[in-house]
Amino acid sequence: MHDHEPGGIGLKTYQPAQIRNIALLSHQAAGKSTLAEAILFKTKAIGRMGSVDEGTSNLDYHPNEIERKTSIYLALGACEFEGTKFNLLDTPGFEDFRGDVMAALSVVESALLLVRADGGVEVGTESLWENTQQMSLPTMIVVSKMDKEHADFDDTMEQIQERLSKKAVPIQIPIGQGEDFRGVIDVAEGKAYLYDDKGEPQQADIPDEMKDAYENAREELLNAAAEHDDELVEKFLEEGTLSYEEIVKGIQIGVRDRSFFPVCAVSARSLRGMKKLLHYVKEYLPAADAFPTVPAIGPDDEETTIATGADKPTAARVFKISLEREAGEFAIMRVYAGSISTGDELKNVNRNQTERITQLFQLKGKNREKIESIGCGDLGAAVKLKDTHAGDTLADKSLDVRFPPIPYPPLNSRVAIRPVNAGEEEKMVNGLHKIAEEDPTFTVDMDPQTHEMVLQGQGELHFDIVLQKLKESTGVEVIREEPRIPYLETIKGKTEVQARHKKQTGGRGQFADVAIRFEALPRGGGFEFVDAIVGGAIPGKFIPAVEKGLREAMQKGPLASCQVVDMKATLYDGGFHPVDSSEAAFKTAASLALRECFAKTQAVLLEPIYEIEVKCPEEVMGDVMGDLSSRRGRIMGSETQGSFAVVKAQVPLAELYRYSTVLRSMTQGRGTHTRKFSGYEEVPADQMAKIVAAAKKEQEEG
Repeated sequence: MHDHEPGGIGLKTYQPAQIRNIALLSHQAAGKSTLAEAILFKTKAIGRMGSVDEGTSNLDYHPNEIERKTSIYLALGACEFEGTKFNLLDTPGFEDFRGDVMAALSVVESALLLVRADGGVEVGTESLWENTQQMSLPTMIVVSKMDKEHADFDDTMEQIQERLSKKAVPIQIPIGQGEDFRGVIDVAEGKAYLYDDKGEPQQADIPDEMKDAYENAREELLNAAAEHDDELVEKFLEEGTLSYEEIVKGIQIGVRDRSFFPVCAVSARSLRGMKKLLHYVKEYLPAADAFPTVPAIGPDDEETTIATGADKPTAARVFKISLEREAGEFAIMRVYAGSISTGDELKNVNRNQTERITQLFQLKGKNREKIESIGCGDLGAAVKLKDTHAGDTLADKSLDVRFPPIPYPPLNSRVAIRPVNAGEEEKMVNGLHKIAEEDPTFTVDMDPQTHEMVLQGQGELHFDIVLQKLKESTGVEVIREEPRIPYLETIKGKTEVQARHKKQTGGRGQFADVAIRFEALPRGGGFEFVDAIVGGAIPGKFIPAVEKGLREAMQKGPLASCQVVDMKATLYDGGFHPVDSSEAAFKTAASLALRECFAKTQAVLLEPIYEIEVKCPEEVMGDVMGDLSSRRGRIMGSETQGSFAVVKAQVPLAELYRYSTVLRSMTQGRGTHTRKFSGYEEVPADQMAKIVAAAKKEQEEG
């Protein structure tokens, strides 16, 4: 366990009004972790500013984050500024790790969305913006990397207003940009600040060449700040201006109801703009006591609320489980009501179990600080809980309500896995289930039709990380393969079949005769068995054996050994022998009848079809649609969202292996997709012939 650094912030108690819980969000490589480092350094929470590139970051400290120079896990940093505690949740930018973003958004009152001055609004920026909208989160937009060579604040601002929101308004404008970025003008104050080499601001006059830009920005800010409050509107219309305090009040109201999104400019690397940003976070973003109630789910799954506040019964949401080799399992939580202290016994409402709190920690990136309690509105971590998982509610025993589940992203990639060394299957599955406690955005299951172990998750990089963790924690190495497709078999039309099983050996023989009418059922119809025997052609005691024989034979159909579905079988006639007939004989006759049916009728293979939604830059939409068509996809429509296109299509699962990787390379990393199962459809005849031939060959070799 890492030693804690000076500052002792975890040992102080803060009132909810003095706490700001903030998620840092951005497309990858926009500088979130660097911004978090700069905040922690500027507030003296850390003694030295780490670097992601050099592998010394306090927040990207896991070995695979250092190796890849990018955030993979949610990390927490805590600091104090102007008597206010900031809990910073540094989230990964890669789409593959969006689960940790959703976990962070479930427990904060606000977000800082970074948009790089030299890159503008990217596809990840837009999808994260949508996430903040879904969660109704007050959001401040930070134009980062103002010191980069191609930084352009005005162009970035234009993209923000065009693609994210017209209600995004600059509360400061930069003085210079790129290498010349040397200061900012605080529009509400009407003051300029120039920065020294250490990023410390010195008040200065607004440069003459920027006075027009300042006046325009002030007019925009006054209009936006006034419109959220009747008194402010009245005063603004009468006097044509507002005081600094009134502007602040207008911004606070607008931020809270998401009708105003303040925009500011920083260079985290040179620490320029950082102190102002911290002041804005404290001043404009809602405190931990902003909402007197939060949504919850009652004992009968009804919608209800939990009352927040230090004087209310304890309620906390565990939003992340972190497995650390030296320290064990951290359950990271947000306390909404009451407080949690070591020695407390709380109820895990989701699992109806008691959890005893033995140790609590304040997390500061890679550093841990032991604390005695987590106060209302604050974040912290408990260790060695018995059976608590991400998303669970820990509460006072009098409460019987829980927080809604964390809206994790849907699974969009799949791969078949098996251990390199035979006999390690159980060890592999147990290891993956353990990792899934920390990362609920993947699943591992045996496919009941193909009998393969299938890993489903968020993409290739996600699989890399999960399987690397598996190797580190259990020593199991895994082979990845393209998963078999769970095809189904069925027939078209109807046919009548007579099948006889007759075998005479030394002693007692075997005899069964069945006449069965087979007919196709609508898609999704399953299997229907009808007993239409009259006059005792087959004794009643053998009829269940006919149904059983058909059901067993349908597990591995005659075409390609796939499950048979959507069929009705009517047993209407047959024959028996008083001595030689048996249940086994009738089961065999039924399976022969099924084989005969497939030979006589038109038999088809069915394949799973998925609904795909691809979001990509408009300029590559043609390439994306062409690629989907080449994958036997049916384009169902497209629409434009800002400078991005959304293409909807139905594509066979057989054509989607590694699609997320192909899409990324086709769109320079700017395309994303979601998928959901739509249904089964007939495989085209040419494809079917190949699949059947491959299955026959495998049977012969097998």
